[in-house]
Amino acid sequence: MKPFLVWSMLFCLFVPSLRAQKSDTLHIAMDEAEQLFIKNNFTLLAQKYAVESAKAAILQAKLLPNPTVNIEQTLITRSAVANDANIGSLGQHAFQLQQLIQLAGKRNKQIQMAQLNANITEYQFVDLIRTLSFQLRSSFYNVYFLSKTLATYEAEIGTLNKLISAYRLQIQKGNIPEKELIRLQSFLVTLETERSDIAMQIADNEAMLKTLLADTSTKTIAPVVNESVLADKDLDDIHLGELSSMATENRYDRKIQEASVQLASANVQLQKALATPDLTLGYSYDRAGNYVNNYHALTLSMALPVFNKNQGNIKAATSLVQANQQYLAQTDTQIGNEVLQALVKAREAERLYRSMDKDYLPNFDKLIKGVIDNYLKRNITLLEFMDFLESYKNTVAQINTLQNSRMQTFENLNFTVGKKVL
Repeated sequence: MKPFLVWSMLFCLFVPSLRAQKSDTLHIAMDEAEQLFIKNNFTLLAQKYAVESAKAAILQAKLLPNPTVNIEQTLITRSAVANDANIGSLGQHAFQLQQLIQLAGKRNKQIQMAQLNANITEYQFVDLIRTLSFQLRSSFYNVYFLSKTLATYEAEIGTLNKLISAYRLQIQKGNIPEKELIRLQSFLVTLETERSDIAMQIADNEAMLKTLLADTSTKTIAPVVNESVLADKDLDDIHLGELSSMATENRYDRKIQEASVQLASANVQLQKALATPDLTLGYSYDRAGNYVNNYHALTLSMALPVFNKNQGNIKAATSLVQANQQYLAQTDTQIGNEVLQALVKAREAERLYRSMDKDYLPNFDKLIKGVIDNYLKRNITLLEFMDFLESYKNTVAQINTLQNSRMQTFENLNFTVGKKVL
């Protein structure tokens, strides 16, 4: 190969291919992302209104029933005599006032059920934060590590594009065979295809991030991560028993199920109370339509619990308590297995990460530079050169995938426990 060709290719290969800094890029750290998420997320804001609505139901349950008023007045009036008394031109009129009095503590039981419903709504809000926060953190790390892999692909693609451009000039001069250019172009197509797939994955995760952050701008999100902080995380002080206890205490989906049992039990008490009829107390006045004029009376009314003693609703409510108790037991079993599974996965990801030689990638990077130099000097063949490029790209992708998988298992452990333990 002519010296000109060697030096021109060396120049093309070793000039760094810098990615343009986009002014429309949002650089954001995890803490900042979580603050924006809590402040702006539309789903959380909607759920807050649901909590307020449930609290309003408590206020409603505390209100007493309104009294009822009945007024009777004759439409066609004339002067008449009733019970030996002269009835003037206003004629007959009557008045009745009634007040419903709930017995058997129905009102207090309804207040208790409203309070339990409000508790469940608040638990759903907290559990929604847990679920969406997990999605946020998962997408955050996906974007970060996929972007690192994408940068490697873009560097190799840039190198190949420059090499192919230099080869075209040399082919025109007859210095190198055209078949080498064809192989390089084929390899470039493969890289471009794989790069496109990674870019699409980033776009999907970035769309999730922007949705969770309620970001309607066209800015590209660039996660900011301190990898030394991530490297310091470990599972040395993490034990299954402690994690299971934490999950029982902090998992709000379990609290929802527990409150559902309490709500069903409170409903049983309410249905039993509903078997007791309520009392309607009233006052009645009749001017001239009774056995005496200006009739005053105290009224009491109550349904007789002869046929309907609310038996069906009581039985249904009792069965619902038993069903919810089974659901609670199932939730406890599920949480225990999820914690165990999450810990096993986290330990395996940590073991694999710790077994990796931290100097492997830098050493490989030096090796690649030597391979490029040797290829330009024709000390190795084109196939060997492409094999090294493929190995380098795969190694970088695998290391980033390994680091991402480790963080994903850590976040899954936090999600499963319901608390940040890592």
